[in-house]
Amino acid sequence: MTDDYPYNGRISRWEEVAPGLAIVAVQALEEPFEFQPGQYATLGLMGPEKLIQRPMSISSSADDLSEYEFFIRRVETGGLTPLLWQRSVGDPINIKGPKGKFLLQDDGRTCLFVASGTGLAPFMSMIETLRSRNQSRDIVLLHGVSHEHDLAWRAELSELANGDGFPLRYVGTISRPQHSPGWAGATGRVEAIVSDQLDAHGLDAGNTTIYLCGNPDMVSAVEEIATVRGFAPEQVRKELYWPKGRQH
Repeated sequence: MTDDYPYNGRISRWEEVAPGLAIVAVQALEEPFEFQPGQYATLGLMGPEKLIQRPMSISSSADDLSEYEFFIRRVETGGLTPLLWQRSVGDPINIKGPKGKFLLQDDGRTCLFVASGTGLAPFMSMIETLRSRNQSRDIVLLHGVSHEHDLAWRAELSELANGDGFPLRYVGTISRPQHSPGWAGATGRVEAIVSDQLDAHGLDAGNTTIYLCGNPDMVSAVEEIATVRGFAPEQVRKELYWPKGRQH
């Protein structure tokens, strides 16, 4: 595929998680940029008239710059993702970064990660970076999706949680269990299970920092729960996807 734009990256890997949902990796063709886990890069493709760019959280370890991994859902009415779904491994793409302040705090507290949909991406980067550095944090990870097949990295996260090498507690929840008849796990939107999970794991304002990434409605709902439970604003870190209604 040819374009007039001088792209500086190439698509190096494409793993279909479910229809319209993929783990996509991009290799920088110029000097790779360093980033901190939780930050995002900006991906760009030429549209009919101009370069269309969108921020995407990086899901890979900050210690591996051989490629940058992203967890992306195709949005039919979006500007970038329909163009991306026309591409293949090896095709050019633009990438620049990093940006963002959604970072792990060095506060010694338990981390409650709450993700909806592709909001799991920065948390994967945080976990993989900690593991690559032989570090650990006490983490409770809640991931909410519509269908069972949308739970990316479920096998890897479950295996990690069931092992004894990294202190992770992982809960996946699906909001449309009627479409996943074999599902025996948690059900409902992820914000609906937060209160019970706080209680189940003994998490409170005295010992926990909450990290939120995903749908703005989810972020607002969990912020309300945190406020009622006495969490100070600085104890609730957030990364909203699609701010101001922007679609990818």
